[in-house]
Amino acid sequence: MRNGLKAAVALLAMLAVTLMGASVASAQAWPTKPIKLINGFPPGGGTDILARLVAEKLTGLLGQQVIVENRTGANGLIGAQAVASAPGDGYTILLYTMSMASTAPVMPGVTLSFDPDKDLMPVIMIAGVENLLYVNPKLPFKTVKDIIDYAKAHPDKLTYGSSGVGSSYQLWAALFTSMADIKMLHVPFRGGPPAIAEIIAGRVDMMFGNLAEILPHIRSGAVRPIAFTSAPPSPELPGVPTIAQSGLPNYRADNWFGIGAPAGTPKDVVDRLNAEIGKIVATKEFGERLQSLGFQPLGGSVADMKQAIVRDRAKWKAVIDAQGIRAE
Repeated sequence: MRNGLKAAVALLAMLAVTLMGASVASAQAWPTKPIKLINGFPPGGGTDILARLVAEKLTGLLGQQVIVENRTGANGLIGAQAVASAPGDGYTILLYTMSMASTAPVMPGVTLSFDPDKDLMPVIMIAGVENLLYVNPKLPFKTVKDIIDYAKAHPDKLTYGSSGVGSSYQLWAALFTSMADIKMLHVPFRGGPPAIAEIIAGRVDMMFGNLAEILPHIRSGAVRPIAFTSAPPSPELPGVPTIAQSGLPNYRADNWFGIGAPAGTPKDVVDRLNAEIGKIVATKEFGERLQSLGFQPLGGSVADMKQAIVRDRAKWKAVIDAQGIRAE
């Protein structure tokens, strides 16, 4: 009996060592085939450019092609669902956004077919998006104070556009109106471009949006920048302050993009992805390219990304609840 028990224990120990060795060997061999980077947004936009920049550089570092695949719809959630249901083997990764990780899970009216906390795992933050408040240039407003003063004197007279009910664009505006104690009318659209078209046409007064998509229109004079939503102000627009510098000192609205992976992806693979993408983000060339597109390089550890998700979820849930925001 005793000898039989010893033999069983020895067999289990050998099996554990074998499995551990196989796991390590598998992680060391990764990647042995192309990797899909799923982007939940359409080709051609700032998000797509970011995904392709990362894919190009990562291809060189990993020695396997990283292919961007666009799975669009539902503000990126269709792409997130595709990754959440993919095998956790390191061959499918996600261009993860703050809205997927932090606002969608707490937004009334949004039905998720996956659990971001259980079905996805963070890998690394890539870039922060430079967001700003801008107006139609025919309006007299040059500063945040101008807008607040007018809105206080004329409640619900000013209109602001967004890329949809429950979108980040609406949330940034909701935080602004709440902190400034003003009322403005929300005009939602199906995406940023149609909202921008209405700002330029003068049928909507203003919008909170990201610099990447509005910068060409600022340069052409089609819209006027008022202030950035977070520090530091962009070198692309010297002289444009932040909202915090313009009368609302506690206002800050950040947005970011990162890389996520299916739950169960081996730790060694996640660590390798974090290390290699971290190298990309830290290069001067990549940083300058990001800044020219309206992004700021981030980077950091897996833990840093987890903390950002928790922090932003708590912040925006408070805004959503206070303002009674509900997605369509």
